[in-house]
Amino acid sequence: MQVMPKSSEVLEGLAAAAESHALQEHGVAIGVDNVAAADRVLHAESQRLDPQRLEMLSAWYGAWLGRLAVRQAKAEWIGLSEPVAPRLQVRGVLASPIDAVRRRLTQPGAPTLAALVRQLDAWSRPSEETSAANRDAWDRLADDPQFAGAAPLPESPTAALVALDEWLSREGVYGKPLLCLGAGGGRHGPLLARAGAVVTVVDFSERQLDHDRRAAAANGLELRTVCASIDDLRALPSSSFEIVVQPVSSCYVPGVDKVYGEVARVLRPGGLYVMQHKQPASLQTGDDGRMNVASIEGARLPPSSAGHREAGTTEYLHTLEALLGGLCRAGFVIEDLVEPPRGDALAPPGSSGQRAWFLPPYLKVKARRR
Repeated sequence: MQVMPKSSEVLEGLAAAAESHALQEHGVAIGVDNVAAADRVLHAESQRLDPQRLEMLSAWYGAWLGRLAVRQAKAEWIGLSEPVAPRLQVRGVLASPIDAVRRRLTQPGAPTLAALVRQLDAWSRPSEETSAANRDAWDRLADDPQFAGAAPLPESPTAALVALDEWLSREGVYGKPLLCLGAGGGRHGPLLARAGAVVTVVDFSERQLDHDRRAAAANGLELRTVCASIDDLRALPSSSFEIVVQPVSSCYVPGVDKVYGEVARVLRPGGLYVMQHKQPASLQTGDDGRMNVASIEGARLPPSSAGHREAGTTEYLHTLEALLGGLCRAGFVIEDLVEPPRGDALAPPGSSGQRAWFLPPYLKVKARRR
């Protein structure tokens, strides 16, 4: 019978048991990171296994390997209450170190602990190349009127307020410090500034932010722009905004939890957070209407020419657990959720309207900072 840890304290005890076992039965000090020594112990143990010993060693050395990954690869234990071996989550990738150790003990060709550590480390590294490629893609899309370019603004703050999203209109924005997150392109910040908000626009594309600067100058509006990624807001002080408005943008970063953590930091208690996300099921579905992406948080999506995707960009899948549960865990209370209507039952087969009739492409969420 498998040993199923139920808490991080139990896992720490199992990892300590691996250290004790290696030292007492094999005379080897594996400490917290001597992977080569631990692998030699497992090789020796593989020659004299019985079922009970297999499960015990799998749990001990799997917990030891997992602890190493938590410390060195920024992994996180999840699924501790499930009836299967707990998983590590490493930048959206799920893996079971306990099951990996079991395979190491029973299958001659299974990866060594050193190989497993290298794989976990590779998963943990952020992709600077991907970030730069996305920035270049959005620089190019700044010339596409579908994605950027300010529309004529209402003539008065009152008229601008009526033109806002209904959640923002009810909240009121006049005189409030407001962050437009991932919102370059000139279509959000200038309108909110016209409605009287004290606006800061953050986007990682300077060319997208140029639209906001030009619109503000042309209309005599005060508006601050900051070139930064939505998951790294170190340029902004804590508790400096009453409202955060985020159009669809989280799909361009591998971890939505970092975005939520940064928003929670810069938003004041009681502040409003209005965001839009791409619907996970829609992103999992390819151009042919079939699901071709596993439900793995942070999974990199294959290229697509579908209308709900942006050509040349790299996108990541974020599950509902991450999008909604992660929001709650970051200190927010969800007040409302809608799926903006994009479907059209009269649209021709294969069109984006017909696709959206079956798979709503977006989620819009209203949340409040506790």
